Amino acid sequence: MSLATLPRTALAAFSVDSARDFACDVLRAAGIVSVVPAGGGRDAVRTAQDQPIDIIVTDWPSDDMDVSDFIDELRTSTNGARRDTPVMFLTSRDGRADLDAARQAGVDAYVVSPVSPAMLKHRLSRLPTNARGR
Repeated sequence: MSLATLPRTALAAFSVDSARDFACDVLRAAGIVSVVPAGGGRDAVRTAQDQPIDIIVTDWPSDDMDVSDFIDELRTSTNGARRDTPVMFLTSRDGRADLDAARQAGVDAYVVSPVSPAMLKHRLSRLPTNARGR
C-alpha cells in the first residue's frame, strides 16, 4: 500500500494524555506524515481551525462537548478540517449502542482497541480523505 493512499495530516484528539500519545505513535507508525495532537473537544476544534487536516482520529470526546456537536464543530472550520473530513473513532467501546451513536453523530470509521499500526494503516487507506483532493 503506497503512502499516496494515506492521509498526510491527522488530528489526534484525545483528552487523556496517554491515549493521545499512543494514538500519535500508532498513526506515525502507520505512515501518517504529520500527526497533530489535541486535547479534549474544545482544544481539538481550535486546533483543527488553525491548519489543514486530512483526517480526525479521536476517542469519545471529553465531557466538555457532546459527540454530535464535537464532530459538527470539527468539520465546519474554514481553514483546517472541512465538512468532508473523515472522522475515525479509536476507542475501547465496542457495544452496538456506542457504534450506532457514533455513526449517527457522523463518524466515518470506528476502530476498537487494541489496534496495531498495520490494522490502522489498512483502515485509513480505505477512507476517502481530503489529501487526495489536493
